[in-house]
Amino acid sequence: MADEVKAQEQAPVQSQVAVPEVPVSVDTDADEKRSGNKEAAINSDAVAAAEGKPVPTEPEAMPSFFIQSTDRQRIEIDVLFDKKTGKLTSFSRTGLGLDFTQFEYFGHTVEWFEFSIPTYEDITTYRQRCSVYRREAGKMLVDSVQIRNFLLVWHLKDWSLRGADGKKVELVHTDEGALNDESIKRVYKLPSALLDVLLTAFEKDITLA
Repeated sequence: MADEVKAQEQAPVQSQVAVPEVPVSVDTDADEKRSGNKEAAINSDAVAAAEGKPVPTEPEAMPSFFIQSTDRQRIEIDVLFDKKTGKLTSFSRTGLGLDFTQFEYFGHTVEWFEFSIPTYEDITTYRQRCSVYRREAGKMLVDSVQIRNFLLVWHLKDWSLRGADGKKVELVHTDEGALNDESIKRVYKLPSALLDVLLTAFEKDITLA
């Protein structure tokens, strides 16, 4: 991972992968958190999911503090779609307790997305490159939209999505580990609502949100 970051410092990311220009975010509270200013970092989804589970008498595993290059975080998304047209109508993270059997008109599927875990070195580099001066805050803050581009381009490793022919659409990565130009274009063709739900879940899992 250190070699990847060195490569990023030697040449702009745009020279390796085409990250499009995006509007500057105005969510200063979210940007403040992404700048690293926190008094606590909690994965609220994981805590909520633990409610009601049997309490172990003693820990079965030690805390896992150190991120490995092979570590992966899988996010599963519930998708509702029109059975006649295939049009997507709803996205939500799995495990929210929703009963999809009541929506008889719509089809339901679960799709997964797999990410590598960014290290502190990665996040520091992204924060530096995504920092902009916010007049309303009177200081430099991290642009939340731009940092999500880095998470997609550098950390989305696999997914379950299929094309119209029913075959899985493969993601291709560069030698540096980023999605290649063709895969980036494919990812950016996904509905913005789906990417918003997906990245919100991923940010919670890595306690960036």
